[in-house]
Amino acid sequence: MSIELSILPHQNEFLKAVRKAFEDIRVMSNEDIHQNSIIDLDDNKIKENINDLWNGYQGLQKIPMAWRTRDDDDYLGIDIRMETGTGKTYCYTRMMYELNEMYGFNKFILLVPSTSIKEGSKSFLQADYSNRHFSDLYPNKSLELSILEPQKKTKGRKMFPAAISEFARGTSLEKNRFSVLLMTSGMLLSNATMAKDDYDQTILGNFSQPYETLRATRPIVIIDEPHRFKKENQAYQRILKELHPQCIIRFGATFPDKKSSKDKDYNNLIFNLGPNQAFNQNLVKGVETFMIDAERKNETKLKLMDFKRSPKLCTFRDEMTKKPIELSRGDNLSKFGEEFSGITIEEIGPTSDDAIKSGVTLSNGQILAKGDVVYGGIYTETYQELMLKQSIVNHLETEKKNFLRGNKIKTLSLYFIDSVRSYREKDDRPGHLRIKFESMLSDAFKKEIRSIGNTKDQRLQEYKSYLESSLVEISKTNGGYFSDDDSTSDKDIQKEVDKILRNKEALLNFHDETGRWNTMRFIFSKWTLKEGWDNPNVFQIVKLRSSGSEISKLQEVGRGLRLPVDEKGRRIADEQFYLRYLIDYSEKDFASKLLGEIQADTPGQSMNIKKYLTEIAKIRNKSENEIFGELLMKQYIDYDGNIQLEKIDDLYVDYPEAVTGLKPNKVIDGNKKKNFVKVRQDKFDDISDLWKNINRKYYLKFENISDEELSDAFYNVLKSDIYIDTTIDVKTRRTVSKDGEIVLRERVANYYLVDDKVAYRDFLKEINRQTGISAKIVHKTLCKYNDEEGKIDNRLFTNTGITLAVREFNRWLDEKLLKKLSYKPLDVDSKETSLTDYNGNVLEQVSQGILGIHRDDTVDVPERFIYDSVVYDSPKERQTLLTSDIDEVVVFGKIPRKSIQIPLFTGGTTSPDFMYVINSEEGGYEMNFVVETKDMDNDKGLRRDEEYRIKSAERFFKTLKNEGLNVVFKKQLRDDDIVAMIKGISRN
Repeated sequence: MSIELSILPHQNEFLKAVRKAFEDIRVMSNEDIHQNSIIDLDDNKIKENINDLWNGYQGLQKIPMAWRTRDDDDYLGIDIRMETGTGKTYCYTRMMYELNEMYGFNKFILLVPSTSIKEGSKSFLQADYSNRHFSDLYPNKSLELSILEPQKKTKGRKMFPAAISEFARGTSLEKNRFSVLLMTSGMLLSNATMAKDDYDQTILGNFSQPYETLRATRPIVIIDEPHRFKKENQAYQRILKELHPQCIIRFGATFPDKKSSKDKDYNNLIFNLGPNQAFNQNLVKGVETFMIDAERKNETKLKLMDFKRSPKLCTFRDEMTKKPIELSRGDNLSKFGEEFSGITIEEIGPTSDDAIKSGVTLSNGQILAKGDVVYGGIYTETYQELMLKQSIVNHLETEKKNFLRGNKIKTLSLYFIDSVRSYREKDDRPGHLRIKFESMLSDAFKKEIRSIGNTKDQRLQEYKSYLESSLVEISKTNGGYFSDDDSTSDKDIQKEVDKILRNKEALLNFHDETGRWNTMRFIFSKWTLKEGWDNPNVFQIVKLRSSGSEISKLQEVGRGLRLPVDEKGRRIADEQFYLRYLIDYSEKDFASKLLGEIQADTPGQSMNIKKYLTEIAKIRNKSENEIFGELLMKQYIDYDGNIQLEKIDDLYVDYPEAVTGLKPNKVIDGNKKKNFVKVRQDKFDDISDLWKNINRKYYLKFENISDEELSDAFYNVLKSDIYIDTTIDVKTRRTVSKDGEIVLRERVANYYLVDDKVAYRDFLKEINRQTGISAKIVHKTLCKYNDEEGKIDNRLFTNTGITLAVREFNRWLDEKLLKKLSYKPLDVDSKETSLTDYNGNVLEQVSQGILGIHRDDTVDVPERFIYDSVVYDSPKERQTLLTSDIDEVVVFGKIPRKSIQIPLFTGGTTSPDFMYVINSEEGGYEMNFVVETKDMDNDKGLRRDEEYRIKSAERFFKTLKNEGLNVVFKKQLRDDDIVAMIKGISRN
């Protein structure tokens, strides 16, 4: 299997932001061929570009006011915020290619905080699938990767680090390649490697010290995981002091706080893809938390009350007896009860957890901050066995479902454990946890094999074979990666580590190189893989140990958020997948905290219900006072309307419309949430023919557009109103008091005309790049216009003129393509759809998320509806759903999101909302009716892209009708009554 990289819309938006940040800034070529081109940091264009990005340049998301901060340093700082799992590594790799293409920058230093992140970056940058992808995008470019590794001590000559030498020797004369140096913060801080100047070599004729060699290249530094590189920390200071980068670009989901402040330390944040957008746009999996609820009333709970470093003492209090006990390093927690047997105080003071600078470290690796509570019951062997057993049940449930798809998905589970020795003894023998796990796994496999029996279903037979192979060598189904594995000499362990850490494709493959089943799918770690490492096919994380105090819940789930790839290496982006997160009951509020983090993601985000009462009341058809009273009685809010964070997941279940930002069913509590909707088998049978026909695969075919048509179109563009002056506004901001709050007011105080002329050659090149019209046709058309209409207004040959001309041309092109397109069927017979399995059998249930945001369990489900619950996206959809149960209707249903996938000429696909089977008025035959619902007053409210979606759908269903399917497609606006629409169809 080879992974296929695809370019996603948010990655194009990121690229647009990077291009804009560097657009037209002064970059001076360097006489030293081993150095980067030099950015003029005094160029005002840099600030202009970033200000444009802050204000939402060309449809990009605006940056919140509180995050519009910059440092006036002697380097250009740029920040890129991207949620875990959305492709940071891809984006910074693409950015390096782009900056090399735009300005010839050819020296990039990529800094990462840990070995696991380094291995992940290395794996991506060296992968064949990456090289193929980027060579297609940049045919004449290649990335030369050097990796700085710890140097082994040798006798004799002191050799200069080869990676730095390779990196430094790359020159600007090699136009088709650029140099990238990958290193960890540990290597950056290694004086033994970086600060020595007694090597037996000089580099570039002058340098014998690695720091000064890198400094001489005038590098651009890229930082991955910026929260691990706080500006006051040694690593960041070493970057500034020793590397002197002219530009630092930071990529991360999490950014550090400013020193002595809770404000985020952003420096020219130009792109913001936070968790709300990532979850809502289905760029990542949803999260479903599970908890084994076995908490006992008489259980011992210990609270860390205090600790001090000199002497090293800490005080724990038994929360039942309220009795405190002072402990020192080496003391055993069993003083409080036998359930803590074997757990000792390992360290008091500084910790290895970035989230807890100072605290108490236990011998099982758990790190506690002041105020943290530990539960005795979760350390018992019985409880851990329950968690292991449930994790295997969860895994096999997901694995079987993923295996029985048209294209299989290999399912992985990741376990975080409290002790390396519980998994692997010092002599590399299996630890007690691994032995117990493999025993339980064997029993589960045998049970599943028996349940499959002697089936004739070929795919089930294949799954049975997979399980049987797993059973033969149960030890090969799982592997571990721990921090000391990097230095091991054991070949079997190293092979295990390579599979987990370095060879992602091997782990995703169902078969090894010999064609035998590759059964490894359970990964164990002691929090070593908490950052940087991920795998798209992790569908479950099992937390058999605590991660410490108040570390970001988003960071915790990040290892499994990436969308999965199937057996052919294709990323699946059009379905709702969930990462199951299995936790112990000491973290029973995990889902609430995760929701709270996401909800509080944007500065100024209101956590008060009053802002949303009008919308909730409208949807629920109740008064605002009634809604407020309900929420108060259920303790979802306080008397002032503030949302109670510990109840936020319950609020989501009952009132999904109450919380803006994150859509419902993206983060769910598996112990509470009803997140599935059942499909009524008998009702589906009546609509199955329509469903089968509208799920046939089609492709778009276009009639050719002649050169003459293109020329005429561009000629008409030149005659349109596209000639305007380019201006820059001078804005003033002042604070004013309003309703007792200080708010910022902005106004335009003045404006200036700007000369942003573009050379004629560049004008032709840019029009060609943005429209596809050849430069030759554009030139001929301009000459013709000049001869027939008179001299062309010079304002055309500006950046503003280009933007307006392209926009006008694209309007014409969209209309033209709509007339010239047709839909042609593909010769593909796929029985698997969002409502049927790989054999074409209807599914028992589907995720609510693919049907609608809202669910109303207070109303009767219409008799003719194909689902057992009322699920919808808007008040209009709810009204349509509840009024469609009339005599003319045989059966109807909500069409799952992104299920039909009608191809659009603008890119992407569209899928209507409702499907009906209707009796004719005479009762002699049945008709099919498909509806696209828009909750707006009239066509003028439709966005341009929505208009084209509807027109494309009309053309698509007209094609189906011409092929013999009796189907009618209609759009439904807010004032369109579905009953009248149905009766009108029935009469015709």
